[in-house]
Amino acid sequence: MITDSREDVRRECEKLGEAVVQAKLESEHFGTGKAFAWEWLLEQHHRRRREGESAELERVERVLKAAEDSAGAARAAAAGAQSAARWTMVAALSAAAAVIVSLAKYWWT
Repeated sequence: MITDSREDVRRECEKLGEAVVQAKLESEHFGTGKAFAWEWLLEQHHRRRREGESAELERVERVLKAAEDSAGAARAAAAGAQSAARWTMVAALSAAAAVIVSLAKYWWT
């Protein structure tokens, strides 16, 4: 291909894809449009890199959100366990008091 038109080179690059464009650049397929093909290839690389960084950032945000949710659930469970432990202590003390009252009635009657 012997063309200088940036748009023609870009259209051809879009049709071919990155791997084919790179191979054709090595074989001098683009002739005088070589600079435009390299420009397109570089843009594709930067776009892919930005998308990768964006995807990684989204993944990290999802992990942090899940960790926050888990921590909130763990705090709620711990609070529930503390409340249950308190009520268990109250029940045990009540049972002990009932036994003492029962024994007192038995011994004094």
